[in-house]
Amino acid sequence: MNNKWSLDSLYKGFDSKYQNDLDKLDLKINEYITFLDTKNDDDINYLETYLKYNEEILILIRTLGAFASLRQATDVADYEALTYLAKISNIARKTTKADVRFNRYLKDLDLDNLANKSNLINHYLYNLKREQNNANYLLSEKEEELYSKMQELSSSSWSQIHNLATANLMIEINGKEHTFSDVRNMAYDKDPKVRKDAYLAELEAYKNVDDYVAIALSNIKREVNTINDLRGYKDALSKTLIQSKIKKETLDAMLSAMHDYKDDFANYLKAKAKYLGHQNGLPFYDLFAPVGSLSKTYTFKEAKSLTKDAFSSYSKSLSDFADKAFKNNWIDPFPKKGKRGGAFCSNLPQINESRIMLNFTGSLDDIMTLAHELGHGYHGDIIKDNSPLHWSYPMPLAETASIFCETIMKEHLLTTIDNDDEKLSILELGLQGDTQVIIDILSRYLFETKLLNNANRPISKNELNTWMLEAQKEAYLDGLDHNYLHQYMWLVKGHYYSAGLNFYNFPYAFGLLFGKGLYAIYLKDKNKFLNDYDNLLKLTTKMDAEDVALKMGIDLTKKDFWLGSLKMIKKDIDLVTQLLSKK
Repeated sequence: MNNKWSLDSLYKGFDSKYQNDLDKLDLKINEYITFLDTKNDDDINYLETYLKYNEEILILIRTLGAFASLRQATDVADYEALTYLAKISNIARKTTKADVRFNRYLKDLDLDNLANKSNLINHYLYNLKREQNNANYLLSEKEEELYSKMQELSSSSWSQIHNLATANLMIEINGKEHTFSDVRNMAYDKDPKVRKDAYLAELEAYKNVDDYVAIALSNIKREVNTINDLRGYKDALSKTLIQSKIKKETLDAMLSAMHDYKDDFANYLKAKAKYLGHQNGLPFYDLFAPVGSLSKTYTFKEAKSLTKDAFSSYSKSLSDFADKAFKNNWIDPFPKKGKRGGAFCSNLPQINESRIMLNFTGSLDDIMTLAHELGHGYHGDIIKDNSPLHWSYPMPLAETASIFCETIMKEHLLTTIDNDDEKLSILELGLQGDTQVIIDILSRYLFETKLLNNANRPISKNELNTWMLEAQKEAYLDGLDHNYLHQYMWLVKGHYYSAGLNFYNFPYAFGLLFGKGLYAIYLKDKNKFLNDYDNLLKLTTKMDAEDVALKMGIDLTKKDFWLGSLKMIKKDIDLVTQLLSKK
């Protein structure tokens, strides 16, 4: 069995083919800049040519960038990959001044009128209107060009420091060294001593890197606030909402519903604490402790078989997609030194494929992660036939298919067992995930809000630790033992270290609750849902989230929808609490 993915469908290396495409990108961008600088009076021809150039350039950048970034993901010290990523950025950055001029031109156009006269403009009208709105936040040509250059030396470099610090961090436990990913995965071990030792060693190890990683995070967020202020955004959240294609009313409705259910999640955590023999709430190191009698670990071969069976219970197309991903070696499954932690899916619609990175160790949670990432891949498979400028979806809708596939996996696992003790294992594992996506995400949202509100100055590691503890106490209430929290979660989560993706936390809650709501609709009429759902996934690249949801009869701005999804989770909370109390 292959222990790493194949990138040969992209390139076999940084060879002549890669270099030829890089040269082609450079040439195409130079042509594009010349074209933008020779505007004539024919608006339709000008816009159509602009869109065609963007399609060609996007395909080249996605292909070249994907190969380099995917290589670097499994070896963060791959400096050849980093060098080519820098080259791609340098080439792409050449369009900055011309793009600014184009967007200023676009700002005053009657796009609806032009769309009535051109099929291509009408096809991309949504994209053009978003660009037209974004033009309100542009700096001058020289300022935009300068910022794009300086970003490589500032936030992008600070982010790389975080990647290197965590990927290369070796953690000693009982005289033996382990990778960062291995230690994080010990949180799921069935041995309570292993879990606690790993937690304590992890916190101790972070002291070796926390000073300079704190500087990295502080400077990234200071840059975010500085540039957003210059552009005229109210704050980082306002920009994120625009990027996410959702309204503030939608976010407020969802967050309000989440706050309403904090007590229910706290009751579940206290029940789990009592089950595990704790008196003062659940210590952080036992958040992911397995319960029940299903303590099996899985080989990756078993995981693949289980996934295909689960997906078959939903649809043949989903199962066929998973089979294609496995057979074509699209997955890099196992942890190793130098490999990034966590998991992700990179969709590659330009070659009709995806790549999935895992750090698989055989736990039931890893099975759920595999289903989650394959859900992202299925989403990519659905949109691959969209036009190139309709290949990207916003953060909140990005989690729709992945959460849906997790739900399919959980429900399938439950059909395979009759024993209450084994059922408890599966239900509680699902609830662990729900707690992370609702309650821990809430703590991350609270923390990042505090962080950005104070990012007009250097911020110390001690302040970051304090704010994280405060956020965890507010979100988890008394469900966690306040003597055993995790003050370094700001260092663990890579999402904080992107200047361009702030508040990459609430999209997960959105995805979970939106996915739960969709699953409820699926249960009511399965045959009708299959076609409607795939169509919804296609639309995620072409509409705001509220308009996508309306296609399924859902009003995201109403708190009732979010409460309805949380009520579904509450049923699992009640059942798990009941099963825990029997032990």
